[in-house]
Amino acid sequence: MRQLFILIAVLSIGSGKICAQQKEIFVKQIEFKLSQVSDKDYENEYFMTIKLNKGTTYKFKIINNRENFAGKAVIELLDADNLVLTNSVGEKYFETVGFVCGKTAFYDILIKYKDKKPGYSTVDIVMMQ
Repeated sequence: MRQLFILIAVLSIGSGKICAQQKEIFVKQIEFKLSQVSDKDYENEYFMTIKLNKGTTYKFKIINNRENFAGKAVIELLDADNLVLTNSVGEKYFETVGFVCGKTAFYDILIKYKDKKPGYSTVDIVMMQ
């Protein structure tokens, strides 16, 4: 059920119909470069915490293949230990995903590279208004 909700949120924001008349307000840019894959999983990940506000729609835009690194960034948004959003569901990969925040709280963002490849990506976080 959780994956279905995440996929619906991704498809509804990614369709462009909802975003067409909304203004984007830049919140943060995350830059993550992994030149060499480590045997220790935590060394292959980027982690940060961000406060998000209830009722606000956020869009995460992923830009991959900077400097010709092949890895595709997988972003996970977690509320405590619960996954609330990801841009990779099975074989489907999305470069833009949206999240309607259900409660004001601190959320964890985890970024890693698909198939454990080296990568260099940026993730832009914007609020929709």
